[in-house]
Amino acid sequence: MHLRNVVRLLACATVVSASPISQRATNSTIPPSNPPITQDLLNQLQLAANSEARFEILKAQGPADTWLKYDFNPAANPNPGGGKGLGGQGDLANRATFPALINLGVAMSAGFMNPCGMNKPHIHPRASEFLTLAKGDNVLTGFILENGLQTQFSTTLSLYQGAIFPQGSIHYEFNDNCEPAVFLAAFSNEDPGLSTIGKNFFALDPDVVDADLGFPDQLDGTNLRQFDAAIPKSFSQGPKECLKRCKIPY
Repeated sequence: MHLRNVVRLLACATVVSASPISQRATNSTIPPSNPPITQDLLNQLQLAANSEARFEILKAQGPADTWLKYDFNPAANPNPGGGKGLGGQGDLANRATFPALINLGVAMSAGFMNPCGMNKPHIHPRASEFLTLAKGDNVLTGFILENGLQTQFSTTLSLYQGAIFPQGSIHYEFNDNCEPAVFLAAFSNEDPGLSTIGKNFFALDPDVVDADLGFPDQLDGTNLRQFDAAIPKSFSQGPKECLKRCKIPY
């Protein structure tokens, strides 16, 4: 990987630390409603002989309205599986957070993007994704499939429009707007996984990263860890042009 490609990949990730979501049209006073999940319950469901036995276990936990419904409201997800930062928050319903999904082969997330917010370049190692814009406008997406086809496939989403991201492809979503946006994303695996490219790449051995980048003058084995520490883990602020246009400090 050349340095200029890495810089392009990370250029949109304004250096920020995780903080509460702001400027989002949602009722933050709603108390958490997703029930606590225990490892014992997960084990029982995983070892159930068939679907009937699995749903009998869920039935014994209480009303279906509690165990067969997932609340994507951010107030119900203080530690969201998709992470959160100045750019927004991603609430993920997978087999660990919503055990009714075990053995169903699907998962879903809701992304709450602040103005100029970006869901940083990432991959889902075990699932393809179909994302639909549920609120907002002018959300930009892009993905690169693999080494043999290093072309970015880009879309611009308006309300109720969707885009696909093949399994394992590097992709992102950017709310190029001064108003909040919300997306819903369906996955083809109950455990899609999430790997943020910039953060995880620079978490590798510094000497390996230095060599992979072609021994750049700006970065080397002595300062890569410091550079890695400054990269946001999850949703970040997007490109400066949007931040300036929307008068958002950075």
